Amino acid sequence: MLFFRICIVVISLLLVYVIWQVWELLQFNQTVYEIQSDKLCRTHTWIVLSDLHLWQYGRKNTRLISAIRDAAPDLILVPGDFVVTKKHKKFHVAQHLFDELVKIAPVYVSNGNHESRCEQAADSPYQMNYLKLKQHMIESGVHFLNNNSENVFISADEIAIWGLEIPLENYKKGCYQPIPEGFLVDELGVVDEDKFNILLAHNPRYIPQYFEWGASLTLCGHYHGGLVCIPKIGSVISPQFEWFPKYSFGRFHADEQTAIVSRGLGTHTFHIRIFNRSELVIIKTKH
Repeated sequence: MLFFRICIVVISLLLVYVIWQVWELLQFNQTVYEIQSDKLCRTHTWIVLSDLHLWQYGRKNTRLISAIRDAAPDLILVPGDFVVTKKHKKFHVAQHLFDELVKIAPVYVSNGNHESRCEQAADSPYQMNYLKLKQHMIESGVHFLNNNSENVFISADEIAIWGLEIPLENYKKGCYQPIPEGFLVDELGVVDEDKFNILLAHNPRYIPQYFEWGASLTLCGHYHGGLVCIPKIGSVISPQFEWFPKYSFGRFHADEQTAIVSRGLGTHTFHIRIFNRSELVIIKTKH
């Protein structure tokens, strides 16, 4: 009888956990950050979409698109991993989403490890389907920034947006692989310090190097908030198996520079989020 009762309790707890996780994976928070800079003369609203991974909130992402539209952003910034490499048969999910996003505001995208892997997987079905998706997005008006930059004028402000693509070896699990010395300057060049410089850099492990390079605002993702968080302690483990990663989510500073790491909007492989709900990041600037 005792064994039977224990089994009932365990099964009930597992059922509650499964229901809770399914519910959590269907929700997202809106996290608002305020930043201030003398290099900006006007107030702006920017949306950050990281680690979408073909996720959908409502049929054809209606809830996500509605939340973005309601925020009335000047820019939509995507620091990587809007696809899952091998789920090439679902790339239409990303295509529809970006078709809607370009109607709301200019969209700037840089590669995460999944996009880089797609592009470098020669003669694979997901490479071919990804390149078709990318071409469609470009024709729709999406700006791809992989180790290059564009200047955008919003009201009286000129903003430089940079996209960093790092080698895939820097995503290797279980070890720390430093970025080659001078990589950012070699690939991106030198920042114009008179402008407000936004850097889309998927992997937050290298935030100190991004600060050293000189970005005014760095936007990252990749860690998915650590998947599992302990209240008042933080993330447990990164996708690269780094225990209690420092840069798993939130805002970080170095002098007048800021880095914001999103918890991301989707998951892949390990579909869990424990005390770590997905988030839509909204940045509001003030002069």
